[in-house]
Amino acid sequence: MPTKVDRGTETSADFTHSRLRDSILSGDLRPNQRLIEEELAAELGVSRTPVREALLRLRQEGLVVRRKGWTVRDHHPAEVLEFLEARGELEAVTARLAATRIDKATLKELEDLVEQMARTEDRQDVNTLNSRFHALIADASGNSLLARFTHGTDINYWSFSRPVLFSDADGAQVDADHRALLAALTAGDADEAERIARVHVARTARIVARSLGLSPRATP
Repeated sequence: MPTKVDRGTETSADFTHSRLRDSILSGDLRPNQRLIEEELAAELGVSRTPVREALLRLRQEGLVVRRKGWTVRDHHPAEVLEFLEARGELEAVTARLAATRIDKATLKELEDLVEQMARTEDRQDVNTLNSRFHALIADASGNSLLARFTHGTDINYWSFSRPVLFSDADGAQVDADHRALLAALTAGDADEAERIARVHVARTARIVARSLGLSPRATP
């Protein structure tokens, strides 16, 4: 569940929306889980008004539904393939831009994240680190519009009610992709960064499709 934190100058509505969205995308709030306004307000230290505003925004984003009360939306498994298809193109272009704009501090953080993912056995922790890895690259593109679009498609397979299982070989390939992408970004190779990012997301889409028993969409 979301935890109360110091929100500084952030508005109550923005703070509440951000905390709830992060909790849904990380899998802390699971599909079909009930969201009770009074409980959320107490947990986050806000009134019910920003909670209601946040839930309305999340409904527009397709993350919650209201049927006799609010619940986390349980997407159809095929939808995740559409999100991944969109992410493949968005991450390809943001990686291309990031290759010529990324700074040393961000490269160091990406390197640290890759090593943390390699050492972490808990799948949910890996997912959180993975999201941070890709979000950093989107932000490093220097294009706020593309970054927002990329963050807006951050609805991942671990947010769905049906589990997606990665084999050891799958995990090793994901790690290899991350390291190759980091190397391309470090070298400032825009063409290679774009190629790896697109292939990486397409590979993930095939793993998801296989695990869920779906026919994979045409991918590189």
